Amino acid sequence: MTKFKDMQYTRPDFAAYMTKFKGYLQELKNAQDKETFFKALLAIDALSRNLSTLYTLVSIRNSINTKDTFYEAEMDVMDENMPQFSEIGSTMAQICLDSPFRKDLAERFGAHLLEKYEIRAKIFKPEIVEDMIEENKLVTEYEKLLASAEIEFQGKTYNLSGMMPFMQNTDRSIRKAASDASWGWMASQQDKLDELFDKLVKVRCRIAKKLGFANFIELAYARMTRTDWDYKAARVYRKQIADSVVPLAQKLYKEQAARLGIKDMKNYDYSLNFLSGNPKPVGEEAELVAQAKIMYEELSPQTGEFFNLMINQELMDLTTKPGKRGGGYMTFLPDYKVPFIFSNFNGTSGDVDVLTHEAGHAFQGYTNRDPELSDTADYTMEVAEIHSMSMEFFTHPWMQRFFDKDTEKYYYSHVVDALQFLPYGASIDELQEWFYLNPDATPEQRRAAYREIEKKYLPHLDYDGNEYLEKGGRWQKQAHVYAMPFYYLDYTLAQVCAFQYFIWDMKNHEEAWKSYMHICKRAGQIPFTALLKECGLDNPFEDGCIAKITPKLEQYLDSLDKSQIH
Repeated sequence: MTKFKDMQYTRPDFAAYMTKFKGYLQELKNAQDKETFFKALLAIDALSRNLSTLYTLVSIRNSINTKDTFYEAEMDVMDENMPQFSEIGSTMAQICLDSPFRKDLAERFGAHLLEKYEIRAKIFKPEIVEDMIEENKLVTEYEKLLASAEIEFQGKTYNLSGMMPFMQNTDRSIRKAASDASWGWMASQQDKLDELFDKLVKVRCRIAKKLGFANFIELAYARMTRTDWDYKAARVYRKQIADSVVPLAQKLYKEQAARLGIKDMKNYDYSLNFLSGNPKPVGEEAELVAQAKIMYEELSPQTGEFFNLMINQELMDLTTKPGKRGGGYMTFLPDYKVPFIFSNFNGTSGDVDVLTHEAGHAFQGYTNRDPELSDTADYTMEVAEIHSMSMEFFTHPWMQRFFDKDTEKYYYSHVVDALQFLPYGASIDELQEWFYLNPDATPEQRRAAYREIEKKYLPHLDYDGNEYLEKGGRWQKQAHVYAMPFYYLDYTLAQVCAFQYFIWDMKNHEEAWKSYMHICKRAGQIPFTALLKECGLDNPFEDGCIAKITPKLEQYLDSLDKSQIH
């Protein structure tokens, strides 16, 4: 049981890895019997896991401390060298598709694996390697830029995550000042942010053209391995959000204004849900992890085993600190067969959300920690987010441990925030579609487009004269737009599925949990929509799905003790 700090990293000999990969590919191609074929395939997989482990170690340690010069340099080396290995995956996929053992492959690992390989074979050519290197470097530069934020506030220096508690303060003047300081820093970086994104759009469109795609949207969907829905389905889905969720979200915003007693709500007011303050967890990292340990041990034997491993092997880095990259994520270390959770605890309810959301991702990774072939466990992101967002709701019965007297407020804000997130998520997806349908747009046109889209989905926002936000700059803080294009809608799709689990769990916990365990184990083996059907969930792309859910969520909100929500 190796602790994270003891996991060894040595810069890989990339040329040696490439030589080994090419040797195994030749064996795969020349295999005369299926035993030889599968032996070569699994050898490629084992080597890929090893290289992935080294890359992930660098990425995590660079995230934890972007000022560590060793891992900063190693991250640069990885950005420079890893894209060449995309050729291996693409070549392997094509060999498997052309192989006389194709049928044997489908029988052993499932037909969906071949669907994935058909997409993989389309998204790489050797002539895009230099473009991929450029794309990687631009993304890393963006992430480093946001991590470099040093915001002077009330006599101290904070990063962007560290400013969040001030933006939820019960004192309106502090909220406004914190918002102005945080967005002011973003505005000060506007030219650099514009430059980075302009370069990203150009390089992505160039890659799409070289690969023969009509535009980057098609390539982005292929990169996400979406085999059963496209951007036309996304448009129908977004319309459901506009029709069924936006009106409900606006009603909830008006209730918030009445609760706060503010008639002229501004953007910096919406981060405060209650006059008595937002729900805050009791204790810092050590106390919260101790409570999570009890929670997961009581939820199920599997979750208890999983979370104790996370603690014992020190597979979490949770609290914000200077130089630490923003946000939170879960990743996986294949050679060690363990997940890792990264986050920025800052004293808000989001700290507990990490221990449920990212732990949901990590639990699924732990559940499927050692597949015979890694590609079978490679699932799409809308499936991945079901694991995390649903875990947030399955752990509701234990929230008293974290929030004490604020528990009822947490229940309310958790559901309301999740509902109000859907329009924002849809706005980001619609914006990205606009970006790549209009690749030659200027930075000013991009911001103007977002402001119009924002008014459609979030008509309540009043930026109180903040020029950067008024002109549509908010999206530049959404890292997914820069780093993981077209990922963001997946969160909303998963949220709709998580709401279904929440409703189901309140009705019949045993059946809901059984379905959840099934969706964790089957992830990657069949496509998203087929997986939902197999697990008893409604398909969010089918018209009326969301409209069926929202009334039940309203009923839940009405059932909460209003005396505790003020």
